[in-house]
Amino acid sequence: MKWFLLLAFIALIVSGILNKEKLPFWNNEKPSNNTSGNISQEENEGEPNGDEPDPIKNSEPDKTDPIEEKYPIPDFKPIEELVGNWKKIPASAFPRQVTLKAKAKYIFAGGAGSSTAPAGAKTFAISLSGDKLVITPNKQSNVRGTISINDTNYKEILGDEYEKYKQRKKREIYAQRERARSIAATEVETTQTTSSANTNESQSNRVTSISRISKEKLSDYENEIGKMPEAENDGRVPIMMRSIRSGDVSEIRLNEISYWGPIRYEIVDNRAYWTATVNYKTTSLFGTFPTEAMALMRNGKVENWLYTGSLEEVP
Repeated sequence: MKWFLLLAFIALIVSGILNKEKLPFWNNEKPSNNTSGNISQEENEGEPNGDEPDPIKNSEPDKTDPIEEKYPIPDFKPIEELVGNWKKIPASAFPRQVTLKAKAKYIFAGGAGSSTAPAGAKTFAISLSGDKLVITPNKQSNVRGTISINDTNYKEILGDEYEKYKQRKKREIYAQRERARSIAATEVETTQTTSSANTNESQSNRVTSISRISKEKLSDYENEIGKMPEAENDGRVPIMMRSIRSGDVSEIRLNEISYWGPIRYEIVDNRAYWTATVNYKTTSLFGTFPTEAMALMRNGKVENWLYTGSLEEVP
């Protein structure tokens, strides 16, 4: 019996040695608490990870600038598309003075003879016939010739014109945005200081919306530049309509105006005017684009029409 108990005790000791990792009192380690470990993991999952983007912030929509939205940069098409891959060049793209890259032959009027122009000579491209340019030594000459468009620098010339046109349009739009922001800022400032009697405004850049003008200011302005022009319920200004109908501008047509802007007191080139804008579209060799022009009005009549971006005169 004693031997049996001794063997059982030895077996127990051996079993303990083989399974000591499972016996915390043997290896002096505290038992792991699975419950607390799970809680800790859940807490860690709830904490933000610096490497991961915040889904709430990313879901916020981008703010749109209303002024940039009103005056967007145009979507300029490739010039090859505008000229039908150089096979449908508009008549407005002629005449253009070009340089010959190869010799060209001119035929005299009535077939009375011919002459040859060497490479490097200047000539005028006056039209397109098939895939060839029709050329002449000068605009008044009756002599004609044809040459492949690739044997001249016509593509380069028109391409350079297009690049300059795009840059000019962009500058106009940036100037329109600047003017719009100036108007917006001045309207806020005018609202805040309407009752102030001491205003030292610079006459070179003052822009004031008529809706923000006090009665006292309106009286001063009317004494300076005449009665404020009247506007109809739909925004149209009769004296501007009369100016358009009388042919003061050929580019603007009443039935093509998409928007009439409000009347403002504005300083343009150090001179005070009543101004109002119109929006319409213009078509040129390089496409159709939205355009904005303004009328400069004094003493009951339109004195001039200017593009709001460049301040150039409207034809």
